[in-house]
Amino acid sequence: MVMLAPMHAEIVRVPVSDELAYWTVLAGPTLSVVGDIDDYLRHLRFGRACKESTTKTYAGHLKRLHVWCDERGLSRSDAAFRLATYVMHLRTTRRATSGRGFGRLPEESALAPALAANHGFYLHLADLGRVEAGVIDALFTTVPARSDGGTVAVRPRIRVDSRPSHASARPPAATHDEFAGVLGAAQTTRDRCMVALMACCALRVGQLVSLKREDIHFVPVGRTVPGCSYLQGPHLHLRKRGGHPKGAANKNRGTVILPVPSPVEMLYADWLRERIGIRRAADSPWAFVTFPGPTGDPGGEALSARRVQDLLADLSARAGRMSVGRSRWLRSVRLWSVSYSG
Repeated sequence: MVMLAPMHAEIVRVPVSDELAYWTVLAGPTLSVVGDIDDYLRHLRFGRACKESTTKTYAGHLKRLHVWCDERGLSRSDAAFRLATYVMHLRTTRRATSGRGFGRLPEESALAPALAANHGFYLHLADLGRVEAGVIDALFTTVPARSDGGTVAVRPRIRVDSRPSHASARPPAATHDEFAGVLGAAQTTRDRCMVALMACCALRVGQLVSLKREDIHFVPVGRTVPGCSYLQGPHLHLRKRGGHPKGAANKNRGTVILPVPSPVEMLYADWLRERIGIRRAADSPWAFVTFPGPTGDPGGEALSARRVQDLLADLSARAGRMSVGRSRWLRSVRLWSVSYSG
């Protein structure tokens, strides 16, 4: 098979309003929108009310599928019949972009979202009549329906284990000393506060970067703030919201109130003093913002989830705990939370 020249492609965020946005794929010499993928991602975001972060994840996976198809001159239908070959391509391709996993082959848990995105995309194409009927039979196992005699997709023919066993992929939880090393490696009050806040309240990265200043109520026991009736002392509100400028999302079904211990309250006060020196930070509603950059960037922008993930990896390395991965560190936060809660 003749291989065509590599295609340039990237994913971009498309704002629709102040609160709504989705991610799509651009490809080709002029970076044009990939129409069928864009249709599917818009359907996910606005037709099925999926999170913006979901469209970002799916856009990344579908970008790789589109590039693979283009390099081989395959139509969407042709690619469906060669999905096993595409999965083999994913398994044998080391990550070339910076970040976690750079230079390594993907694990089973990383392949599962890629297959989910591809299968959903093809089901969407089939619903719109944009691929031949045999495509669904090639991708899914089907059985006769009980009532009308039609066919119903049961499950994909190609599957991976999205939850590998503890022994094969999940390291044990970090110790108190290892967590203390990560916390002590933080060089700014912002980073110390974020690490401690995640530890105390066991926040996911998306929840942390989605916090707004209005969500943090550090008041004494017995006092309240306008619009909040909670009387048990310092706390924060995890609210379901979208519209984060970097695509982060808090996926709670509703609002959750979490108490916060006094050490974290003091670290947050230190961060607020440090924050005063950042231009534009005063105008930002987000609790944690960027510092000024070396190229003259004034800072004050909302943090992305990826930036915080990379920060945790850097702190782990700086602390001399190279074996403490992100998942291991996140499990250790519960230990620290218990130690402060008594």
